[in-house]
Amino acid sequence: MNDREQELVQAVRELARGSFTERADAADKAGTFTTENVEELQALNVPGMMLGEAWEGGAMSPEAAVRVVEEIAYGDASTAVALNMYLLIANAVESFPSFPARDAALFDIAKNQALICGAGSVPTSALDTRTSGYRGREDGDDIVIKGRAGFASMSEGATYTIIGGLLEADPEAEDPTVMLTVPRMDTPGLINHMNWSAMGLRGTASHDLEAQDMRIPKTDVFMVPLSLARMAQQNMPLEAIQRRSWGGLGILGIWLGLAQAAFDFTIAYVEERYGYLAGTGLIGGNVGFRADESWAQMGIGNMEHWLETGRVILYDTVRRLDEPFESTQAFTRHLVRTVYHLRRMAEEVAMGAMKTCGAHAYVTGRPLERIFRDLMGGVVMAWKTDELQQTLGVGALGRPITFVGPAGT
Repeated sequence: MNDREQELVQAVRELARGSFTERADAADKAGTFTTENVEELQALNVPGMMLGEAWEGGAMSPEAAVRVVEEIAYGDASTAVALNMYLLIANAVESFPSFPARDAALFDIAKNQALICGAGSVPTSALDTRTSGYRGREDGDDIVIKGRAGFASMSEGATYTIIGGLLEADPEAEDPTVMLTVPRMDTPGLINHMNWSAMGLRGTASHDLEAQDMRIPKTDVFMVPLSLARMAQQNMPLEAIQRRSWGGLGILGIWLGLAQAAFDFTIAYVEERYGYLAGTGLIGGNVGFRADESWAQMGIGNMEHWLETGRVILYDTVRRLDEPFESTQAFTRHLVRTVYHLRRMAEEVAMGAMKTCGAHAYVTGRPLERIFRDLMGGVVMAWKTDELQQTLGVGALGRPITFVGPAGT
């Protein structure tokens, strides 16, 4: 990272370990979006940090972005998730062909630190992916859009969202049309259901977004035949595939920041936790500080191993994004190995903190309860440890593999 990037990471670190940490528990208990955190990040020009110079953005590196979200996650993982999903979507919009709505949103993001969100998953109240998403139809000079999707992280703070789907056409048409637009959140017919309520990561504002006959001028909708869209994806240069993966690696940075917070809590806790039961002299044997117990030391050693190897592996991959791999499959295998190791790291550190600190630490009055829920929240994501392990085996056998998840395919 250059000096400007390092200065930004340090400034974010100070926020995360100060005001973000102070607000995190209250926001988690209430399940509220931390507007104050986002405003402090906007003051540092974080939303525009990765947009290119053509938009007057910061043009910062993937490593800077991942380190920023890692630092934020140490203090408040919900803010880190919301920001990472915002950065991922803003980066995707920048990669789209030019059209008026897209260009206006990018200029607003870079110059005014406006925010964007995107609902790219099944609504939280639904189970069937086939019934979710958006559809459009032509009506004069407009495209009228209907549909609902979920997990629009950052939706409460966003000025824009991204809406994509198929355009309704003749049922006999062999090649449907893909539509894509970037409407403002206050567009008539666009509804934020404000319904996010989760076990962990409760302040991400990952609400459902629904379009009810939302009208968008055709000039603000990018449309292309589905066959061409698929061809473009299949023929994407390896350099572009590698570069766009940083958004997924940002999610791993969130796990790393949370794991560091869990580790630091554990170290401080076991050095102060004395004895087992109330009172003194009630049980036999030596009773002292937990930090002096060999089993606790072993648990901490295991946590430290996973945390530090995870940090080395993650940032080695991040720094290699601009280094051409020999093939798409070689890069995919490397990416899966990285995600697998960080997934295992999160599980080992989370369980290690719980076992080493014990029940007295897992109460709502201590931050470990929130940190543990947020860290284990990664287990419910699209990247399953067992599936990643199986994918690695398939790749090692020389068979083609794909990698699908929150950051794309």
